[in-house]
This record gives sequence, C-alpha cells and structure tokens, in this order.
Amino acid sequence: IMVCLEVANGERRWKGDRYGHGQEILVGDVLLVTAESGEVILLDPDPKEPRELTRFPALKGKTWNPPALAGQYLLVRNEKEAACYRLPVAQH
Repeated sequence: IMVCLEVANGERRWKGDRYGHGQEILVGDVLLVTAESGEVILLDPDPKEPRELTRFPALKGKTWNPPALAGQYLLVRNEKEAACYRLPVAQH
C-alpha cells in the first residue's frame, strides 16, 4: 500500500493504492512504480493527495524485479520476459 508520511512527526498524510510486491524509483518529481501485476504506474508524490499520472501494462504475470531507467529508456523484467519502453522526457 502506498502511504505518504509527514517526516517530522510520522503522521500519515494519505493512504493510496496497493501495488503488491511492486518496486519504485523516484525520477525527478515523479514516482515510477512497477506493480506486482506487471503494470507501470507514474505517480505525482504530492503530500496533499495521491495523483496517478498514467498507467500501462508493461509485462504479463507476476513482476517483483526493480525497474531500471537509463535516460529515457525504462527496462522492466520478470522471470519470463523483459521489455524496454521509451518514456517521454520533458524539455526544459
């Protein structure tokens, strides 16, 4: 279960969705989550409320492996398959 806590006092700000035994990495201001279901979810880690930016099915079957990001390329895998996705990159 995704939870946002206030660091200073440990109080819960919000409680969000369940992603099973998923993994996450912070990419700039976005939290990239690979769910146990094989979906990839991009979240805005806003302390006021959880905001899902997008979600897509990346792999079939149970996925426990952490994602890897190399520039704009997202690499995900499980015990049966691997995939590489090109993510849009914001231009400054």
